[in-house]
Amino acid sequence: MFFKNKEQLVPNKIRDPFHSIVPPLYLGVSYGFDTVHQGAKIFDDPACGYAYGRMGNPTVTAFEHWLASVEEVKEGSVWATSTGLSALVLLFLGLTAKSLGRGKRVVVSSYIYGGSFHQLQLWHNDHGYEIVFVDNPFDLSSWEKAISPGAAFVFMETPANPTIDIFDIEAIAKIAHRYNTFLVVDNTVAPILQKPLKLGADAVLYSVTKALNRQSTGMGGALIGSPRFLEETEKILNDYHVSTGAIMHPLSAYLTFLNRTTLSRDMDLFSKNALEVAEFLERHPKVKKVHYPFLSGNPQYTLARQQMTGGGGLLSFEMQSFEAACKLVESLCLARMAPHLGDENENLIIHPASTTHSKLSPQELLQVNIPQELVRLSVSLGDMNKLIAELDEVFKIL
Repeated sequence: MFFKNKEQLVPNKIRDPFHSIVPPLYLGVSYGFDTVHQGAKIFDDPACGYAYGRMGNPTVTAFEHWLASVEEVKEGSVWATSTGLSALVLLFLGLTAKSLGRGKRVVVSSYIYGGSFHQLQLWHNDHGYEIVFVDNPFDLSSWEKAISPGAAFVFMETPANPTIDIFDIEAIAKIAHRYNTFLVVDNTVAPILQKPLKLGADAVLYSVTKALNRQSTGMGGALIGSPRFLEETEKILNDYHVSTGAIMHPLSAYLTFLNRTTLSRDMDLFSKNALEVAEFLERHPKVKKVHYPFLSGNPQYTLARQQMTGGGGLLSFEMQSFEAACKLVESLCLARMAPHLGDENENLIIHPASTTHSKLSPQELLQVNIPQELVRLSVSLGDMNKLIAELDEVFKIL
C-alpha cells in the first residue's frame, strides 16, 4: 500500500491494510510508485511519500511525530538519526553550512559527554572549526564573553553527563538571542522532565539510545527544532539528513516507539529512585561528595526545581580515592559496569575518567570537574532498597 500522506502514520491515525493499532515495522529499503508523476513528486519533496530508505521510512516518521508531540512542536520538526553523535554531526554540518553564512565558530559548554567532547576536538583539529569552550558555564558572564563576537550556534548539555550539573537555559538563551545565534541543548538525561524549547532554547538534541528507549534495545539520536530554528535551517538540515545517510534504523524507532506511553511515569520513577540513592550516599562517611541536582543541599537545587520536574535517573559521587572508586564499581553485583544510562531494568555503574571521558587529558578532566575518584550511577526502575543495602556492605570493605 502506498501512503499518500505521512499524517496517516501519526500514532492512532495509522492506516495500513490490516488496521494495526500501532505503526507497523517497515524494514523495506525501497518503495514503489504508481506513476512517473508520483515518483517525481516524492523525489522533489520527500514529505509527500516514500521512495528509498535513506530518504525516509514510515516507522521512523511515526517515531518523529511522537517525539514532536513530546517536545510540543509541529510534526516535521524532528530529524531522527542513527545515533546521538550523528545528530551532533547533522547539527554541525547544517548550521555551519556556507549557504547560511553563520561561519564556523561554535560556543560550547565544557561540561559535556566525553563522546561529544571528542567529536568537537575532531571538528577543530581536522576541519578547521573554531570551538570555544566555556570553562565556567555556571557564570553567565563567561557565556556573554564567549558568544559576543558572533557564533554559528551555542551548544550545552544540561543536566551534564557525568557531573549532573544544571545550567540556566533561559538566561543563556537570552544571551544567544541577543547576538542573533541559536542555543541547542542536549537533553539526553532528562526527556520530558525538562522542556528546553519552552525555556527559550532553539533546538534540542537527544541520544535516543538512553532514557527515551529505556531498554537498551535501540540505538538512535534526534534533533528537534523550534519554529524560529526551522525557518532558517529546515531546508539545509533536510538535505544533510538525506545526503549523509544518518537516518535512524526503523527497528530502533519501532522499539523506542513501543515505550512511548510510559515515558512520563518512568522518568518520574527514575527521579524518585535516583534521589533515594543520592540521599543515602550523601549521608555515608565513605562518600566524599554526591552530585544530584534535586538534593536540597545541592548549589543548583533552586535552578533545578525551576526548569525541571524531576532530576532524572543519573547521579554521580566521589569516593575518597581512585582505588576506592575502582573497587566499588568492580564489587557490586546489583549494578553492572557498563558505559550506558537510562536502562529501566539494570542499574549501571561506570568510572568515567577511565571510560566515557577517557579521551580527555588529565588537565581537561579536572577542568570539567571529573576527578579520578568520580563514579557515575544510572539507576533502574526497580526497588532501590537492595542496591542501597549492597552499597552499604561494599563500603565496609573499602
